[in-house]
Amino acid sequence: MKFLVISQVFWPDTVSTAQHLFDLAEELIEEGHSVTVYCSRFAYENSKIKFPLSENYKEIQIRRINNTGFGKKYTLGRLMDFASFNFLLFFRLLLLKKKSYDSVIGMTSPPLVSLLGVYLARRKKMKFIYWVMDLQPELAIASGLVKKNSFLAKLLERIGNYIIRNADAIVVLDKYMRDYILKRGGTKEHIYIVPIWPVMEENYEGSRMENPFRIENQFNDRLVVMYSGNHSYVHPLDTLLDAILRLQSDPHFLFVFIGGGVRKKDVTAFAEEHELKNIIQLPYQPRENIHISLGASDVQVVIMGETQVGFTHPNKIYGAMYLGKPVLYIGPDTSHITDILGESEGNIMVKHGQSNDLVMKLLSFRLNDEDQNAQIGIQNRRKMEMEFHPKKLKAKMVQIITSV
Repeated sequence: MKFLVISQVFWPDTVSTAQHLFDLAEELIEEGHSVTVYCSRFAYENSKIKFPLSENYKEIQIRRINNTGFGKKYTLGRLMDFASFNFLLFFRLLLLKKKSYDSVIGMTSPPLVSLLGVYLARRKKMKFIYWVMDLQPELAIASGLVKKNSFLAKLLERIGNYIIRNADAIVVLDKYMRDYILKRGGTKEHIYIVPIWPVMEENYEGSRMENPFRIENQFNDRLVVMYSGNHSYVHPLDTLLDAILRLQSDPHFLFVFIGGGVRKKDVTAFAEEHELKNIIQLPYQPRENIHISLGASDVQVVIMGETQVGFTHPNKIYGAMYLGKPVLYIGPDTSHITDILGESEGNIMVKHGQSNDLVMKLLSFRLNDEDQNAQIGIQNRRKMEMEFHPKKLKAKMVQIITSV
């Protein structure tokens, strides 16, 4: 079968969507299918990085669109990048011959990508598969970025509803997303639940103090609480930052932030304002080394916004547990994360605003010996192996896509 993937990001970009799309494309190739990708020429986090306009990598045919590259620094520039990408993508899709591909696979970000995909797929007699990573405008409203009942909110809702009602298959990440998709006009027989898989192929098996990333960054023997990934509005960091401030005089803790995003600068400003020495900020790590960087932590942080259940799906939980790390979860009582952690003892869970409780739980956690923390990690990894192993989830995804 022949598949066309449309997305703003793809390999070798390091953001989650790019990595998971690459995994899916690679899996389809291994099963004997053909995959072509239309994506942007510019790296998501750094528009100064340009990728070749056309290349074949591991038999995946990558065709990049030369849209504007103003970057994420200014809102107007970011909007121009989105607009130019969608405009040029539209003409690429418009020029396709009927039945050029069996199916088109589209993502949820930016929203217009899948609107163009589902509209032109229907005109060109191709199936459309909608891979839902988040839902708009609900997520933007819950994050305070868009006003409820505003023109933009209503426009985004109409776009989303059109895609949902016209997609031949919709893949969501959890039952909360599925239930919400049903409310927006989706039908049960077209909706499939496939959680996101960990993006690392290896696990760090060495000792804690011999981890090369830990040594390189001089973590020493401090208890390393790590947030690794996108610093976005949908993952509020305020409770964590308040706890860091309260623990600033405790030399046993080190809080490490890895990655980028719109709220990275807020972490920097917070650390500078309070002259905090217990915070280290580092850039995104290459995928081939992520098991080492995550493996250098003692606790992995997973955050979900209070009103965002069903609209987004933080996937840090899978990488953390797959590597056998204890998890610190900040978010609502009911979510896919609490469903997972509810069966695993020893992980830390608090609500937003409970920074005092978080401090007390971290102080208590610090008193654990290495064997106790190792046991928490072992049970977490065991759960991942049984229910969320990458091979199982990728195989399930391929089975759904090829059966549409």
